[in-house]
Amino acid sequence: MTQRTLWGRLNSINVQKVLWLCEDLGLNFERVDAGLQFGVNQTSDYLAMNPNGLVPTLKENDFVLWESHSILRYLAKAHDPSATLYPQALKDCALVDQWLDWSTTTAWPPMRILFWGWIRTAENERNKSDLEKNRLIMQKMLKILDDQLSQQAWVAGEHFTLADIPLALIVHRWLLLPIEREPLAHLQRWFTQVSQRPGFIRYGSSPLT
Repeated sequence: MTQRTLWGRLNSINVQKVLWLCEDLGLNFERVDAGLQFGVNQTSDYLAMNPNGLVPTLKENDFVLWESHSILRYLAKAHDPSATLYPQALKDCALVDQWLDWSTTTAWPPMRILFWGWIRTAENERNKSDLEKNRLIMQKMLKILDDQLSQQAWVAGEHFTLADIPLALIVHRWLLLPIEREPLAHLQRWFTQVSQRPGFIRYGSSPLT
């Protein structure tokens, strides 16, 4: 029997990605709270597994893996017999990778500033000009995603893939912030659909903390 342990707190977006996929795949696991107020991630035992001291970290039997998107790819390859979440066809796989990378390098940086500024920073310490600058950047980035979704049902094609998971969690945060947002019809159609996934409902739909 596979023994699977995931270290990470429930309100971490990177941990939520993995929890979502485990729920959709029906994978059992033990979760250990780690990071921020829980500590654990700077202990010698944890750093021996993940020298970055970040979450999540996955251990499946004797195999240890960190970096959330690497964990997503591994779990999909190992446990999705349909091979739809992470396609085997070279070009289809590359498109999923493209949007997974885009979510990390392009969409998340401005969203992270907005999230930390509005949710995890005291009101009297917020840099309002920086928040507004990143709101405009984020609106532009989501317009790119909206244009993509005007051409197809899901981010990387005509069915749900790994590419949809991190972007849905980013959009969830965007929609809950107390900010002005321009309407994006295709993005909203997709988010309404993707937010019905079991993994999002259980692990991605909670209030922002």
